Amino acid sequence: MKRIWRGSIKVIRVKKGLAALLSILLILCLNGCSTINLLTQGEFDASGYVNGILDSTYKGVFDQYIKLTEDTEENAQKAYDAVMEAKAESFANFVSVNLTDETKAKFIEYSKQIYQNAKYEVKDAIKTDNGFTVDIIISPMTIMQSIATEGEIFVNDFNDKNSNGDFADLTEEEFEAEYAKGIMQVFDNNISNIQYADPVTITVNVTLQDDKVYSMASDEFTKIDSEMLQQ
Repeated sequence: MKRIWRGSIKVIRVKKGLAALLSILLILCLNGCSTINLLTQGEFDASGYVNGILDSTYKGVFDQYIKLTEDTEENAQKAYDAVMEAKAESFANFVSVNLTDETKAKFIEYSKQIYQNAKYEVKDAIKTDNGFTVDIIISPMTIMQSIATEGEIFVNDFNDKNSNGDFADLTEEEFEAEYAKGIMQVFDNNISNIQYADPVTITVNVTLQDDKVYSMASDEFTKIDSEMLQQ
């Protein structure tokens, strides 16, 4: 069996497919719970609301989100876990690792470690006719580029060893485990030294809905998520 490094084909799939999936997850697990009518009675903290969603989604820090939305920590934790699991599956797909229970747990941990390093600054909200606009300054993480570079070297070496018969006595399961072990070493080598591209500024809308609640639509989160990790 030969391993093929998929490069840009996988990158495109991750960037478009995962962002859409995360938007769905947030609608079901998070954003639906955060459209709160009690905050329409006073001045709504749209900037804090956006920052709370980002902290909750990427870092598993729920305090601000819960304070502003009166959602439960259980719901916020469920949303965070769902997002990290989706990220883990996407990372594994990018590097062609077939997930077992053990490797899935490892890739979920990688996802958490990577996004703990997410850099963003939420600016003051600007009032509009139907809600607010909020600027977010994001420093995109470039770790996947580093992993792709080192990963391609590993895969070429792995394939050479395979061609030379180094893995001839391994079962299919052992072969997959040997490959996954090498790929996870690539993640380990890069995860402690995450670099960033130049900051980008995006603007998202927090709108007042017909039922007098504020919310951020799924396509707004897609804009944010597509900038967090440079592909």
